[in-house]
Amino acid sequence: MAAIVWKDEYSVGIKMVDDQHKELFARINKLFDEIQKGNKNEVLQVLNFLNDYTVYHFNAEQNLMAQAKYPDLEEHIKKHEWFKGQIKAFHDEIDNKGVGVTVTVKLNKVLVDWLINHVTKTDTQYAPYVKQAGLA
Repeated sequence: MAAIVWKDEYSVGIKMVDDQHKELFARINKLFDEIQKGNKNEVLQVLNFLNDYTVYHFNAEQNLMAQAKYPDLEEHIKKHEWFKGQIKAFHDEIDNKGVGVTVTVKLNKVLVDWLINHVTKTDTQYAPYVKQAGLA
């Protein structure tokens, strides 16, 4: 499983948000390290952290968007809710069935692909509103 590496083109240009995205990348890398070691308890701990951190991060983003009066806030929140549901579902599946190839492939696709696409396509759309409102 290849590590996901932060690239400058992933930046939304808001330091707080970029720093939080970098933390998410680092924790996803830790998750896959623990999966490779077959360490179910550590995998579950990292998923717990990811769950808590995504709540924290998404709330921070949503507060910025609300303050900036971002017009697509409700749609953005739905995407965040979907992702939080995915993390919980993965946690439950691994807790019940263990760490297998199928869940690892699904985790890679959902966490890595969704996060990169979300950061580069969805988050970049609200950044100009936040900057224009003087919040970044």
